[in-house]
Amino acid sequence: MATMIEFSRTGDVSSPRSLRLRYLGLAFFWACSMLTFRSAILLTGNADTPEFNTLVVVVSFLANMTTLFSISALVERTPENLAKFSPWLFCSAIIAGIALIHLAGARFEGGGLVAALVAGSALAGVGYGYFWGSWADVLGRMHPSRTVLYAPGAFFLTTVLFLGISLAASLAAVPPVLLMAPLPVISLLCLTRCRADDACEPEPQAEGRRYLTALTSLVPLIIATLVFSCLFGFMWETAVLSVDSATDAHGFPLVLNLVAALGLFIFVIASRRHINLSWTYQLLIPISIVLFAVVPFFWTVHPVILNAIMSAIYGVFDVIIWYMVAATAYDFAVSGFVVGGLVRALSILARLIGIGIGYLVMLVPEVASGAIVGVCIAAVYLLVMLLWFLWHSAKHPSFEVPEDDDDGGACPLLDRPRHRLRLREPRQQTDRERERHRWHFLSRRRRNRLGKCRSCHGKCHGRRCRRRKGALSRRYPR
Repeated sequence: MATMIEFSRTGDVSSPRSLRLRYLGLAFFWACSMLTFRSAILLTGNADTPEFNTLVVVVSFLANMTTLFSISALVERTPENLAKFSPWLFCSAIIAGIALIHLAGARFEGGGLVAALVAGSALAGVGYGYFWGSWADVLGRMHPSRTVLYAPGAFFLTTVLFLGISLAASLAAVPPVLLMAPLPVISLLCLTRCRADDACEPEPQAEGRRYLTALTSLVPLIIATLVFSCLFGFMWETAVLSVDSATDAHGFPLVLNLVAALGLFIFVIASRRHINLSWTYQLLIPISIVLFAVVPFFWTVHPVILNAIMSAIYGVFDVIIWYMVAATAYDFAVSGFVVGGLVRALSILARLIGIGIGYLVMLVPEVASGAIVGVCIAAVYLLVMLLWFLWHSAKHPSFEVPEDDDDGGACPLLDRPRHRLRLREPRQQTDRERERHRWHFLSRRRRNRLGKCRSCHGKCHGRRCRRRKGALSRRYPR
């Protein structure tokens, strides 16, 4: 027989006072990448056009995706390969890439301009891919109760840096490349400090079956990522081409992203206990359905506002991707670079498809209205199907592990080592906490087989009922 196991994402959230600010260093490279993709402050002279901005985005995304796939393949085979890459080389690639993009409009023309933009975008994309996977690997080594605060906090700091640098570049007439160049350096210093913080012996190579099981548990997230990324890319490109400016199309959306990031961070801190961030993105689907239902009526009048709403939705969803990727890597004791790299690469691929659809739709203004109506109908259909799929997956989980034998043998996943690094925990788990943790990993069907609770009629789920906890301890001794 086999037992369905649903990994718990609930638990006590770490206190903000116990967090280390260096783990927010991913916000600096995140802000640098958003300034490269979602604004035109780096483009000058002849290069400051929506077409060249789209070229920079497409080439950077392709280089980013290629880097993630390549390094993930090497790390999956031999985890020690990640340490062989020099992080300063990728940091230098980002700085050289954004500098080349900034100088291309003023120094080159014609074919030289296109070549300079392509080269700079490729260099920056390679660096961003390495940093994304490296930070996913770092977050995958810590308990999810800490990641649930670091991910929203980093997103909030990212939006603050984006708006601050954009305002400084426009008001103080400071070259944006001088403001952006320190960002990857600061992120790298934080990344190096985080890696050295809890350094330990390199873990043995994870079995391929473990990676497959980890990715299988993320199938609902991957499907949601493909849908949301494609729709976000479509709204992104149509807004840029509608207002003929990447900066104008993404200026107000980033303000709304700041509000959404602040609200999400406050929500996580205020929840404190029993938070389930991994399923929060289900709340975003009805909002997206309403959004694409009204897009055909307002896209010619308010394209920036529609893009702002979609950008805020995708910003919150991006935080959920960070959290779920890191939590899955921690649960299955696999490399966060591999799991996060694959999910991120698929997200980039879907976003490129959405950008391509948006570009083709806006290429012919005569048929743009009818094409957008068709795309919105398809988007509503996909979102409804996605909502049904998530509901069906939650009701009928498909992840199976072998059930315990009658002699009390332990399930291998229940007794796997939880800490991959020497985390500086204030104390060890008590017997009661360990018992509660074990109870959360049991399916509801198995809980019901342990007997009904007379005091709360079987609705306690093992949180306060000593009778059912005692039955669990006798049947599954520690």
